[in-house]
Amino acid sequence: MSDPPEFEPREAAERWLERQRLDKARQTVKGYRHQLKLFWEFCEHEDIERLGELTPWDIQQFETARRANDLATVTLRNELLTLRQFLEHYESLGVVDERVIDSIELPNVSKDEQTSETILETAAAKALLQAFREDETRYPRGHAFLELTWYTGARMGGIRSLDIDDVDFQEGYVQFRHRPDQDTPLKNAYDGERAVGISDDVIRALREYVVEHRPSVTDDYGRRPLFASVYGRLSLNALRATSYYATIPCRYGRCPHGKERTACGWTSQNQASKCPSSRSPHQIRAGSITWQLNRGIRADVVAERVNASVGVIEQHYDKADPVEEFRHRRKRHLDKLDFGEEDK
Repeated sequence: MSDPPEFEPREAAERWLERQRLDKARQTVKGYRHQLKLFWEFCEHEDIERLGELTPWDIQQFETARRANDLATVTLRNELLTLRQFLEHYESLGVVDERVIDSIELPNVSKDEQTSETILETAAAKALLQAFREDETRYPRGHAFLELTWYTGARMGGIRSLDIDDVDFQEGYVQFRHRPDQDTPLKNAYDGERAVGISDDVIRALREYVVEHRPSVTDDYGRRPLFASVYGRLSLNALRATSYYATIPCRYGRCPHGKERTACGWTSQNQASKCPSSRSPHQIRAGSITWQLNRGIRADVVAERVNASVGVIEQHYDKADPVEEFRHRRKRHLDKLDFGEEDK
């Protein structure tokens, strides 16, 4: 039997990342690469030239170095989890000693630490959408984006992937398709493909944007992206900027931070992300999921709409506080707790 190959840590990481690209979304692999880059740079600094040279002591030193950066516990856990998956692959090939794998101890993370509490609250979403619908504020692309993201609870990558042809304006639904070879993958690949119903308000906002405001362009593959600039399909960064700019609170009321809009530096599209009350696509998604649950839609139905498991929704996205949860979800069941004829 031949000896296992020797790889530099950087080369080994790039090989592993290439394997991940076969069935993982581009953004997922990009995140893996960022995490592993920290590890291979540590190895280079410590003169660890071969992956097979790693010892449990090296792993402990790496973890200590990362902790020195005052990372959130959940961030450190995610980095170490990716590192463990990477090293387990090479342990299976006989390159890495199994004791190295055993030395990776994932820190315990509380439920509160695992989730972000910042979301687009239902009251704010309602006020924003009402202001857009009644023309109290104008930003057609942002209006269409907010209507669609709030109503579907879709991920930013899913929203970006949509073409005009994926919207059925007559039947009232959008269809998410995984097209990785054309730069529009879905996070869960083909498992993320689905049709999601949309309301008349969403359809009106999308139609107005497409007919009156969307640039008449195609992307590099000849497709007509739903959200576009004069250069083609919007990038993820441009879509994120759209989200922040669409959700600044002064669109529907007084500034909660005591600023005058005419003198505020956060009211331009490239500065809106600095406003403490503007919201990212992920925060809109989290708020939408909570809202859908509070409207009485079953968790498994919401999970299908937003392409997530019930467990993930309950752990990461359902942000209802205890009183809100009682009012919207449990109070309706109180009449079932009265004595009935069958209790005699």
